[in-house]
Amino acid sequence: MLKFAFKIILLILLFNSSVQALPDGYPKCVNSDVNKSDFCPLEAKLGHTLIMVDFTSRWEKPQIDWVKNRIFGDALINSTPPYHRISYLKIDNTPPHSQEYTYSKCRFKTGSKNTRFKGDKVNTKCEGSDFIKNIYTQWRAQIGATEKSFFRNNKDQDQSLIYEYIIHVLREFSADFGPDYKERELVIVSDLMQFSKRVNFFKHCKSAAESLKPKSKQKADKCRSFETLMKKEKSFANYINRTKPNAEMVKDLKVKILFINHGYQTRKDLYITLEQLWVDIFNHIGIKNFEIIPQIDF
Repeated sequence: MLKFAFKIILLILLFNSSVQALPDGYPKCVNSDVNKSDFCPLEAKLGHTLIMVDFTSRWEKPQIDWVKNRIFGDALINSTPPYHRISYLKIDNTPPHSQEYTYSKCRFKTGSKNTRFKGDKVNTKCEGSDFIKNIYTQWRAQIGATEKSFFRNNKDQDQSLIYEYIIHVLREFSADFGPDYKERELVIVSDLMQFSKRVNFFKHCKSAAESLKPKSKQKADKCRSFETLMKKEKSFANYINRTKPNAEMVKDLKVKILFINHGYQTRKDLYITLEQLWVDIFNHIGIKNFEIIPQIDF
């Protein structure tokens, strides 16, 4: 009798340890704990990777290939834990408040044991392996369809509201990118050349020597400092101070920038001062955890 009781206790402990080994908030069973429409947990917000891609300047094929290999496919799956939301948002001529996600669903688990994420494995107590892998195949097909239609033939737009798009996703509830997620990463794919009626980096990032050239041959070549920008562009200074996010909006936020080099618009060494300009902007608005990854020449 004692041996039987000991076995029962051992089984209970083993079951509990297997549950505790799962990430906090992770769905134990797909049928009961996962929203079938977006593959997300019903009662938890584990993480959100928001990928924002700037289509206000035209792209070349090598640029598309570089970005595609970083934000889609195996690279995305291997770097995103299961049941973390993945969203794609385009920066184009659409005002930020009117823009909608191209795609926004959670990364479904693979059902594989050969993964660094514990949550990818099948819970054999309430899930079948074939069932999980079939759903994963459906999810993979959906995000594959998004990839195929995502990169279009685009041309230069009459504005590039990069700052506004960043602020929009950080402070608007409709973006579903708030600090109620345990982890948040904002991936920005852009040439970082903000231009609007309020502020134009193509003017701020042009040296006196470049301005002396015929207008058709002028390109952005060197940015003046953020301090100079705030002094010279009083409207923008007031605007950025009025609209910047509060501490709660940027809490535990990671930002990664895939820095696109549009050589037809800018000189080759612009990136040195342009990167520093954005470093100062991020620090000013309270974003401290960020990484800028420049595109190599092609």
